[in-house]
Amino acid sequence: MEIRLKRSEFLTELAPMQGIVERRTTIPVLSHLLLTVRGDRLYLAATDLDVSLTSWVGGEVAREGAIAVQAKKFLEIVRAAATEEVQLVQEEERSLAISFGTARFRIHGLPATDFPTLATVAPRTEVEIPLPRFRRFVSKVLFAVSSEEARFQLSGALVHLKDGKVEMVATDGHRLALIEGAVSGAKGEDSVLVPRKALQELLRFEGEEQLVFRRGEHHLAFVSGRRELVCRILEGTFPDYERVIAKQNDKKVVVDRRGLAEMVQRIALITGDRARGVRLAFAPGEITVSAANPDLGEASETLACEYEGEALRIGLNPDYLGQFLAALETEKVLFELKDENSQCLGSPIGGEDDRYLCVIMPMRI
Repeated sequence: MEIRLKRSEFLTELAPMQGIVERRTTIPVLSHLLLTVRGDRLYLAATDLDVSLTSWVGGEVAREGAIAVQAKKFLEIVRAAATEEVQLVQEEERSLAISFGTARFRIHGLPATDFPTLATVAPRTEVEIPLPRFRRFVSKVLFAVSSEEARFQLSGALVHLKDGKVEMVATDGHRLALIEGAVSGAKGEDSVLVPRKALQELLRFEGEEQLVFRRGEHHLAFVSGRRELVCRILEGTFPDYERVIAKQNDKKVVVDRRGLAEMVQRIALITGDRARGVRLAFAPGEITVSAANPDLGEASETLACEYEGEALRIGLNPDYLGQFLAALETEKVLFELKDENSQCLGSPIGGEDDRYLCVIMPMRI
């Protein structure tokens, strides 16, 4: 292979590949990118066997060919180029020369035949969703996805397509986030579990174009512009989340979102890693956040709020509460409560979403 590329355009497509490749792996080729020159394009591919990303960049092609190169070092070299043009020349099956200006690098690679065969998706369902809207949905629920590998059915978000709407839900058993919004391209009804890593990489997609969502038998594909991300569908049964969401929390509190977020962050400084909890005490017209640490001390702070009910206390994880508040964009937030042993249900006052809420389970403090 031999091709000359524009460095800036090349980097735009090369950088997102780094999130896919496995740096710590017993299979060496998974830390590599597949570079394939065909026609007038250089095709890029990265995979960890569960998630793969492909893209392309145009260039001046002198000779076709393919090679797999170490992803991290290859990006560092291209990023360090001092000129706008970069030339790639495959000298042998396992050797690639990278040239720019008077600089010349020669790096070892692996044969293209060693690279895993990438999954393709024959769509049973296909929906077009504006990319910014889909990224917004992901950002609103990603914090609630479980990071415990043993709970594989919770290690992703449920995407539920309904006529004219898309619902996205995530839970780790301690909290739940749900968002729902209108999407004109959504037809029929379908649900699928999208893995955490795929969601994280989709957040890196940029642009204002449409995102084409395709569901196959065992894989999902997300196509935006030049890029296509393919991931394995998570197996397992997602919890019946509508049954989890409380319907009888009759105590309602409206409070300034930013003020509460900053207050919780300050009070959480006194907590320890083993006892990571703060107490929220509600009284007419005010909310007090406090925490105590037997090894360090205690802290409390009060903020005005809209509440007219009887006094109520509840213990919450400050990280869970802070992540939910950070995901909001509205000035005010509504909390619906019942008692100290029941869940806290939070939602924005206003906003552009049809429905957005977060359920946080209480802690004993």
